[in-house]
Amino acid sequence: MVQKNILVLICILSLSYITIFLLSPKDIADYTVVDTEYWRETGNRLLLKTVYGYNDKDNILSFPKILGEWKGSDFKYPESVYAKLNAEILLSRTYVRNDNRNDNRNDSRNGSRDIVWMDIINSKTGESFHKQKICVKGSGWIIDDESIAEFDIRDGKLYANKLYISKENKKQVMIYWFMFKKFGEKDDVTMIRLSAPVRNNDTEKTLGSIKEFIEEQLFNEIYKGTKKEITTAEYLIEKWK
Repeated sequence: MVQKNILVLICILSLSYITIFLLSPKDIADYTVVDTEYWRETGNRLLLKTVYGYNDKDNILSFPKILGEWKGSDFKYPESVYAKLNAEILLSRTYVRNDNRNDNRNDSRNGSRDIVWMDIINSKTGESFHKQKICVKGSGWIIDDESIAEFDIRDGKLYANKLYISKENKKQVMIYWFMFKKFGEKDDVTMIRLSAPVRNNDTEKTLGSIKEFIEEQLFNEIYKGTKKEITTAEYLIEKWK
């Protein structure tokens, strides 16, 4: 009786694996996992195809400085930051809407312009991706709120980590998520981190600005346009019919 039950269980598991294989996209190995954690997949996971090779430094550095009405300029952190991160690739850029002037984090002349600071960090070592709230606290910021943010994109919902932080009389909104391969290059992880200064104590307006940047500009540049992906089963039927 026990042996029979084991055989039934094996059959059920085998059928499940076959079903998953047949219903999965044919080119599943080309997909990138986008998630709120870098060391495991969570319920926030989304599978997407990326335009850029995030394990290639030249590819990352070629990321466009013009995204719609947003114009970007690169900036540098202190050398101590790079030494601590120990990252393979790090692109840091300021994007400003409706202005051609260069900006950096210490510029107090920004007025009411929409600003987003973007970091693209790629690494094979976990120390490059320690919890952002640890990094934030270590820099003297206070975390006022921590949650998961949702962004509406063509392929569904993009989930990302959201932090509201403050220090003295300054406030910021920080959004970040991770990307890694489900198959193949499992050791390479990329984090995309966006942050913006809160003005006039209007945190929701700042979040709205980042949301617009992600949904209408950044996402369209990073990820391929929507295209109906056939499943493995559909591919086999089409090939052998």
